[in-house]
Amino acid sequence: MKPYEIQELEQCGFFSKMFGSKPAENGWKELNNLLANAKDMDSVTATDVQAALKKWGVKFNDENLQQRSGIYRKFADVVYIEALSKDEPLFAQLAHLAEVLELPPHLAKLADKGAKTAAFFERCRNILKDEEKLDIHAINELFGYDYEDGLSIRKQVFQAHFNMLFEDIVKAARYSPEQEASFREDCAKLDIPYEFKNNIVNALQKYRNLWDAENKNLEPMELDLPLDEGEFAYATVNCGWCQNKEIEREDNYFELTRKFSIDETVSFKGEKLEHPKIKEEATVLQELGHFVLTNKRIIYLSQKNAVAIKVDDIKSADFDDINLVTFHHQDGNDILIKFPDEAAGVMHILFNRVKNKQI
Repeated sequence: MKPYEIQELEQCGFFSKMFGSKPAENGWKELNNLLANAKDMDSVTATDVQAALKKWGVKFNDENLQQRSGIYRKFADVVYIEALSKDEPLFAQLAHLAEVLELPPHLAKLADKGAKTAAFFERCRNILKDEEKLDIHAINELFGYDYEDGLSIRKQVFQAHFNMLFEDIVKAARYSPEQEASFREDCAKLDIPYEFKNNIVNALQKYRNLWDAENKNLEPMELDLPLDEGEFAYATVNCGWCQNKEIEREDNYFELTRKFSIDETVSFKGEKLEHPKIKEEATVLQELGHFVLTNKRIIYLSQKNAVAIKVDDIKSADFDDINLVTFHHQDGNDILIKFPDEAAGVMHILFNRVKNKQI
């Protein structure tokens, strides 16, 4: 891959021709075109470089070090992207280019450092795309990196790769063992630990639990609870028994917004200001207890109550996508159970599997 492309020279204007001045920018374009047409950098001599610049009245000096460094950096980017070993002839060509450009060693070293960093990012991305010829250890050796030198870059590359795929995981709300195995393999390719921040770990665990609930075989569990013959438990979890109720509350909108005005809806009683009452439907937590799902029933147990309902007597179950599952009984009554956030979706899935005999 060649980094240089032919550039069109600027046309000399009337006054430039009259006064014999030449656009200096053409000198750098002429040099760029010389390098673009060259078979390789070794074929370009210092005389060729000086001639291309002299044609437009340009000479090497401290003021154009930046231009020379930029030309050198373009080729350095290619070298560090394409090189497969330290003996790669491209490195000799790069050194030769620095020489004919009369680039000071410290500027060449600075350009090399930037080129290596950019190339390391690109080659790590190519590793994840299976488009890189070297593994990460060989690339580290080629660049003179130890484990720590490129660790932050490797982590950044993986994080960007993971973030892109994590969006699909969130949309599906599922995290399969195959996806996890793939991410672990990607981490191994980049020689980084498989680790995430706590919020990501918690999200992945939630989506894994949902995947397991849908796909894993349901296994009976030991439970210190008398069950019917042929009945066995699949899951148990703490929960809350809820009811839908009509509650009354005071409309204190004006107080909340600090925009108070007196009209016919407001009345005084003694020294207390009374606002109109509003009635609304709400799901109210009645008590805390324990939920058990078996192959035949759903069971709710608390210190005060024990409720057992046959799965066949429940028409369907709805999940609010947060923590509430509503079981619709055939007699028209609803059973509302509030689960821990991480368990609600799982219990909804498991119930439907039992209901549909998908065990």
